Amino acid sequence: MENSVEFQFETEMSAYRFLNTVKHIDAEGLRVKFGRSDHHVSVRYRYGIGEFDSTLSTLDDLARELGGEEVS
Repeated sequence: MENSVEFQFETEMSAYRFLNTVKHIDAEGLRVKFGRSDHHVSVRYRYGIGEFDSTLSTLDDLARELGGEEVS
C-alpha cells in the first residue's frame, strides 16, 4: 500500500534540508520532492499491510526537529 504525505516548513532551507535527509531513509518505493512550493516537501513510500511501519513517525520527528509540520 502506498502512503503520501506533505510537510510544510518555515524556510526553504529547512525544507531543502528535510528533503535531502529523507532521501537516505530506508523505505520501500521512497520518492521525495518539493511539494506545492519551495516550503513544502512531498514524500511517498510503500508499506506492507499487516506490518508495523515506523516511517511516518520518523518523518514527523525529523520535520518537527527542522521546524516543519505535516499538512496532508
